[in-house]
Amino acid sequence: MRDPARVEQFAGELNGWSVSPSGGQRALHDEYRQLLEREPSSLSREREQGHFTASALMIDPLRANVLLVMHPRVKRWLQMGGHIEPGDISFRDAALRECIEESGYREIEVQSMPARFDRHDVPCKSARGEVVQSVHWDVQFLAIVDSQSECILTEDAPTRWWDLESAMPELDYSVKQLIDIARQALQL
Repeated sequence: MRDPARVEQFAGELNGWSVSPSGGQRALHDEYRQLLEREPSSLSREREQGHFTASALMIDPLRANVLLVMHPRVKRWLQMGGHIEPGDISFRDAALRECIEESGYREIEVQSMPARFDRHDVPCKSARGEVVQSVHWDVQFLAIVDSQSECILTEDAPTRWWDLESAMPELDYSVKQLIDIARQALQL
């Protein structure tokens, strides 16, 4: 993952986003840019001490629902997401690929700007297949999908649509923040 042109492409995407200063997101965005500049290998899970990931909260705006996946290792309901893969050309592209793989939906519109950034410690499967303690520097998007459209599951992790206006399961802070952003976007 030492391709300078690829690193420049991802850096250009990070540099092109304007981030509101609320909630520490501006400082975190700056740290993301610095990490990529200092550690180009952070685009790969091979950098075990910490690397970038991309995710998206899938929303059906017509039905005011969000789709979550039960993460097999963490055992919690999360947004779709995962590691940057060699074929990904941007954070947004990686988030879209993860949404397709984990949800089974194909007609997904990932918003062009991230909804938020979230850095968190996590047990992570390394490139060698071992589980190691790492840090995920997650770029989080919102993604629009019609829950009634065709869905062809290719992964076995359970997914579920949750009504934004009714009780939801216990969620991580990061997922709660994304859902709050989705509610604001849908004006619920």
